[in-house]
Amino acid sequence: MPDPHISTAKTKFAAERDGDIGVLTLDGTLDYTTHELVAEFFDEAFAEYGPNLVVDLLDVDFLDSRATGLLIACWKRATDEGGRLSLVAIERGATRVLWIAGLTAHIPVFATMEEALAGARGTDR
Repeated sequence: MPDPHISTAKTKFAAERDGDIGVLTLDGTLDYTTHELVAEFFDEAFAEYGPNLVVDLLDVDFLDSRATGLLIACWKRATDEGGRLSLVAIERGATRVLWIAGLTAHIPVFATMEEALAGARGTDR
């Protein structure tokens, strides 16, 4: 992943490693106009960091059904590859749809990055 920072007029993505976990931060709008970029970003993150990823959605201002489907696909991919996808989000604003759709019953969601990283490492107990 040569440059882990991508920006569009509406969306910014950043990626970094925290031990054996890839930490992905998304900021802005996740919709049909950014879907391909986000999908490529996730593919590159899997290639660079493996299947243990934490995705920070706290600064996402819009999340459409395509983006929601992409998160589901990433969760399935992480699980299939023996890893874990966790999200950092709160139940209001753009990410509230994750609770409404019932995805939070399957995909681990945490209120803070610290909690998500502890959960990804199995130290949240």
